[in-house]
This record gives sequence, structure tokens and C-alpha cells, in this order.
Amino acid sequence: MTIAFVLFMALETARRIDMATAERTKDEIADAVADLGAAMGKKAEEYSLWNDAVDHLVVGYDPVWANANVGPYAERLWGLDRSYAWNGRDGLIYASKDGALRDDLDKATSEAADLRPVLAAARAAGKPVNGIVHIAQIPFVFGARVIEYENGHDPLPPNPDRPVQVFMTRLDSELAKLASSRRIADLRVADAGGPGPADIVSLPLDSIAGQRFGVLTWTPEQPGRTLVRETAPYAGGFALALLALLFLFQRVLQRLKRQEPLRLSEARLAQAQRVAKLAYTVHLPEDLLEVSANFRELVGLEPVGLEPVGLKPISLGGGAEPLTVGQLLDRVVPEQRPDVQDAYRRAWAENARFDIEYRVARPDGDHLDLQEVGEPFHDADGLVLGLITAIQDVTARRRAEETIRHQANYDALTGLPNRPLFYDRLRHALRRAARDRTCMALLFIDLNRFKWVNDTLGHQTGDVLLREAAHRMAACVRGSETIARIGGDEFTVILSQVGDRAEAETVARRLLESLGEPFHIAGQTLHISASIGVTFAPEQGTDPELLVKNADVAMYQAKRQGTANWTFYDPAMDADALDHLRMENQLHEAVAKGQLALFLQPVVEVGSGLLAGAQAEVRWNHPDRGLLPPTDFLHLAEANGLILQIGTWLLDAGCRQLAGWHDRGAAGLRLTVPVSTLQLKHSGFGDQVTGCLARHGASPDRLILELPEAAMLAPSAEMTRTMQSLRMLGIAFSVGGFGTGYASLGHLRRLPVEFLKIDQGILLDMIRNPPNQQAVRAIVALARSMDLTVIAEGVETGEQQILAAEVRCGFAQGAFLGRPIPAEAFDPAFDPVAAAPAGERGESLCPVGDGEG
Repeated sequence: MTIAFVLFMALETARRIDMATAERTKDEIADAVADLGAAMGKKAEEYSLWNDAVDHLVVGYDPVWANANVGPYAERLWGLDRSYAWNGRDGLIYASKDGALRDDLDKATSEAADLRPVLAAARAAGKPVNGIVHIAQIPFVFGARVIEYENGHDPLPPNPDRPVQVFMTRLDSELAKLASSRRIADLRVADAGGPGPADIVSLPLDSIAGQRFGVLTWTPEQPGRTLVRETAPYAGGFALALLALLFLFQRVLQRLKRQEPLRLSEARLAQAQRVAKLAYTVHLPEDLLEVSANFRELVGLEPVGLEPVGLKPISLGGGAEPLTVGQLLDRVVPEQRPDVQDAYRRAWAENARFDIEYRVARPDGDHLDLQEVGEPFHDADGLVLGLITAIQDVTARRRAEETIRHQANYDALTGLPNRPLFYDRLRHALRRAARDRTCMALLFIDLNRFKWVNDTLGHQTGDVLLREAAHRMAACVRGSETIARIGGDEFTVILSQVGDRAEAETVARRLLESLGEPFHIAGQTLHISASIGVTFAPEQGTDPELLVKNADVAMYQAKRQGTANWTFYDPAMDADALDHLRMENQLHEAVAKGQLALFLQPVVEVGSGLLAGAQAEVRWNHPDRGLLPPTDFLHLAEANGLILQIGTWLLDAGCRQLAGWHDRGAAGLRLTVPVSTLQLKHSGFGDQVTGCLARHGASPDRLILELPEAAMLAPSAEMTRTMQSLRMLGIAFSVGGFGTGYASLGHLRRLPVEFLKIDQGILLDMIRNPPNQQAVRAIVALARSMDLTVIAEGVETGEQQILAAEVRCGFAQGAFLGRPIPAEAFDPAFDPVAAAPAGERGESLCPVGDGEG
């Protein structure tokens, strides 16, 4: 039965091989015929879409040119049989055969009836066509195309339109070439209706007219049948060999079936060990070890002797001793080796179970954390024969625990201890100071201008700045001390042992000097500073929260004293801190209760001494402290966001003032209203400005919005678009306090700014250092070349007024020209010359030079 089945399968396989071969040959022949037609079409394209062919065949027939370039030439070059060219009225232009123009034009013309389907197909397609056509019962493969000019040439006139050129080759000659190249037997064209032998394969053939004129037949190869025929004489011997092979296969299969459960069990155990990164060992007397197959890879021992199969002693090769416990202990890191050795000893001696974790060093330098659990095994009398242990790689778990512990205790941005770890170390430092009866110091550090960096240059730049600042500060303290980040731009330093206040003062100075160096970030040079508050324990408290509060209060006191400052905590500062908090809360109510007031300071044209406008300022009518200048409360508004409300109030009051001037006949005066960077970045700022102007009927070209210098450094795209849209309405922009920060005139090119205010400090510096006047003159000249009008602010003396004129400032403002006064008391007819102090009138407001402003 088996032999019969094998013979049947052999015959069936041979039949399928023959069928597959026949199908493959049929596909190859079909592709070859299609490729032949496509090649003829390409030849027609090459010789018909040609300017010269139109000129020498259609426009005017040149037989010499035709013989050398088209039909006859193509026949000679490509081995074609014949070619034709017909004009648009089916008149024969030329006919050629076997590489020469034909003389029997009458016979060639009579062949047109057979070629009419070809001409019609070429004219209808407008591109090369190909196929099979009969001429006098002889099948030809043709390629045809309309003769026309190439792209870009004028078209043919209507009369000779649609001429066609046809190239042909005999089908039977091409089939002979195909049969020879592909080794296909009896490849020929047979009648379509005639029956064929069973072993003949056929492929139907259709003419260009869509009629089936015959079939392509051939005798296919039969490699399967040939193989069966040639191997038949050996069938008997093959059958006997097959019987013997089947018998042997059955015996082997039975043995494998008996071993398969054991093999599967071992494979599952090995896979489970790999997944769990688990190995096991057996400790034998004389410190010998039997280990599982994956033990060497796990621990990093690579003996070259016996291959581990299941559980066996591992030889180190070449007659060396088997693996020992000592070799395993050599891998354990030295500080944990005694603990591991002691666990093994006690398990043997006390018949006890053990569970330990330790770290091993691998040969590649990496370290693994392993957990080993083991217990003794005994003989029938209860005598300990050895230890069986399971070892698991817990490195990933340990690292995950360390990562979680680090993330919980360290700042992700700077890598410094965070608030929880800081308080833990502060409590530890306080206990140590109490135990050793020593003094410790706590420094509270706040970075100045960091909020400005975030608002102006973006949070990404702010993050880089924090990392750089943290790195600098960490380098200023000993490694045994703690520096932590407990908030956005707030840091603390714990000095665990200080002999006196001078030591803390030294560290504070070192921190300020380090942070005072310029930072180079993202193509910008940034300058920041810090304010530091210092408190001591146990002198000023032993409670962590109290010490942090004390240092924080001292830090704010240092900040009020100026940038880059530090101060020691004093209990009297608590009252100042409470007052500061109370004032901040009262500021929230100032807008709602109408406690803000508009003050105006004159702005004078330097050349003429005439009043040009005013600078708007806000004052706070505090219920208890009276009238407060902006320097006493605007920094609070900047810190808590109230600057948006105060800025909105000031803008509305300024537009109302402009409308009042217009009604009083002073429509030519301009009013400068300061705006904060936060206002400029607000999405609705543009609508807010236009709304205020429309509400009060004020003219946009009389309003000047003054930007802080910091706004120029890195303006956002939204802020720039808002300024440009307001500038198109006629609103002007100025930059105040130029020269106090780190902006340059180049930054002004980014924004539509018209006025530039030079800070008062520059005028004072020119008076103290006359050589610096040339530098200021150059700045003013450069500003004027950029179509900027320069305003000198803070003019307090006649000397400063004259100096502003000498360096050709266009306008000036300051106490000398008029102090800020309530808006209702401001006189549009104000005379700055009459208002100047008696001893300084006269030339102080007179034009200097040509008086250009």
C-alpha cells in the first residue's frame, strides 16, 4: 500500500511539473509576441514623430531622402519585411520591401484594402499602434503611427493632415526566431477552427480588425514525464530501499516519542529560566558546584570544557579542576563577599535556609545585582549533603528602584536635590549641629531677571539658564554641603558647619560673583544676578520650616536693597515681610476702588524748547501711606500679574487724556503710555488699544506706546504682528531706558519703533567722563540713520539739557523741564522755559547747531 501510494505521488508530481512547465512556456510566448508588437510600435514612433519626415514625405516627397532615412533604411537596419507611407487621402506616398523602394506601386496600392484597419487605428489613437494584419493571407506584425511634427512645431495644414507610416515584419519569420531562442518545438500558426492533438498547446491570435485568424501552437516540454520514463527501470530497487527506510524511520520515531516529553520539559524549564533570568546551583562537598546551563552566561564564567546538559559539574577544560564556590565568590564585589560566604557557611552548619542579594562584576566591566535563595538537601538519615540554590538577576528591578528613588529626591532639570530631600538633609544637619554643639547656616537664593528671560526668550532658554546657574552654584560649595532647588528660580544651600558669619558671607559672595558672569545661551549673552538671604541655627531657630522662612524673608530684604545683594536675617525683618504682604493684598483692591491716579510729565522738543507732549505715569493713592510713586508698587504688580489690570487702566486713562486735549484745542500734543512686556504678549492687546481709542474718540497718531528695553531682545512673532498692525493705524512705539540692559540698536530692526529714550545714567556718565560724549554722539547718529528720534530722559539740570542738545537728541524730559503732576492740573499751554529754575533759564532750551531733532 505504501509503495503504491509513493508511485502515485511520483506520477502526480511529474504531471504537475509538466503542467507548470507548459503554463510557464505559454506565458513566455505570449509576452514575446506582445514585446514584438511593442517593438514595432516604437519603430513607428521613432520614424513618424519627426520634423524631417513631415517635410520630406508629406509636405514634399523626396525619394532619395526616404530611401536613406525611413522605410528602406529601417528594413535594412532592423531586418523588417516591408513599410508604407499614406497621405491623409489614403494616397500612397511610398512603399518599400526588403530594404528598397518598390517599383510595383500599383500592387502596393492594391494592398491598401488589407491595411485600411491599420490606417484607421493609427489615426484614431493619435499614438503608435501595433498588432497583426494579413496581406494576401500572409500574417504580418506591424507598427503604425501618424506622421506629424514634434512638440513645439506648428501643426500640419488641413489638407495633408493625418498621414500614416506603417512598418511590418512577417509573423512566421519572427516565430522561427522565437522558437530557436527559447527551444520551443513545432512553434507555428494553425487554423483557428481545426482540432489539434492532445499534447499540443495553443495560443489564440487576433488581427487588428478584431477577427481570430488562427492559433499559435507548439509541443510543450514534459520534464516530469521524461524523469518518470528514465527512472522506471530502477523502480524495484527503489521500492525495497524505501521499505527499509520506512522501517528505520518507524523505529526512530518511536524512540523520539518516548524522549519527547522529557525534551519538552527541559526546553520549557530552560526557556522559563531565560525569561526570568534565573539559574540554579548545587553546592557539593569540597566546595564543588553543579550549575544549570545558563549559569555561566548569567555570572560571566566561560569555561571551555564540558557542554552543560541539564545539571552537571562544569570543567574549565584541559584537565582543570571543576567549578568551585571560590570561583563564584571571586565575582562578588569585595565589600559584599564576606556576607555571601557567611550565608553559605551558616546554611551548611545550621541546616538553615538563606536569602541574600549581592552584586557581581562581569568580565566586560558591567555589574549585575543577583538574588540567591537556597536551602540544604539531606540523605535518608538527615545528614546535609549540599545546598540547592536559585539565583535570579534582579539588576533591572534594582535600577528601576534607584531611578524612582532619584526621581523622588532630585530635580529633573538641574540634578540637584529637590524640596523633600532638602528638608530631610536640613533636619539631619540640625540634629548634627545640636549633637556637636556647632553652628550651621542656611542660604536662600533667588535669581533676579529669570522671569524676564522666561517671558522674553522662552522657557527652553530659561531651562538652559537654570541648569547653567545650578552648575555654577554647585561649584561654589564643598561636596559635603547641600545645594538644592526648591522652586522655579529658588535655591538653598546648607552649610552644616560654620565657625562664624564670615564663612557664610564668603560663600554668599562667591555665589554672587559666579552668577554675575555672563551666560552664553542660544546665541544670546545673558546677565543675571541673585539675591541671597542667610540665617543661622540654632541661634535663629531649630525648626526647618522656621529657618526657611527666615532665610526667605532675608532674601526679599536683600532684593529690596538692589540686585546682586545678600543680607543676614534679623527678626525686625518679619514686620517688613508682613507689611510687604499686606501691601500686595491692598494692591489687588486699588484698581477696583479707584485708588490709581494719572500723572503727566512734560516732554519738550530740544531744538525749539516747545512742549511736544507728555509722559503718562501711574500713582497709587494709598489709603494709609498717601500718594505712592510707581517704583513702590509696580514691582509687586509685575510679580503677581496685576500689571495687566494696571496697564489696562493706564492705557484707558491715557486715551481719555488725549481726547480731552483735543477738546481743549491741543490736538497736536502726543502722549507716551508705558506698557509692560506681559501686556505686549497678551493675545488681545491690539484689540484693547484700538478699543480704548475708539471709546474715547482719541486720534491713533497722537498715542505713543513705550516698550521696556528687554522687550527688544527676543520678541515673539505674535507680538511683532500686533505692533505692526497698530503701527499701520498710526500708533507709534518708543523704547525706554535704552542703555540700562543688554539690547543693541540692531535689535530695533526687528520692531516698528520710532522713538528711542536714552537713560538718565548715560547723561550722568557723559558729565563725569567727557570723552564718552563721542560714543553717545555715535549712538545718536546711528539711531538717526535708522529713522529713530532720540529722547533724553531724566534731565534734572540745565547742564544735562544742554548736553542733550549737543549730542542732538530730538526731545527731552525730566525734573528740570517739569515734574510729573496730576493729569487734571496739566496745562497744554505749559511753557517749559518759564518753568525752569531761574538760575538755569536762557540757553538751556535754546537750539544748538542747526537745531535738527
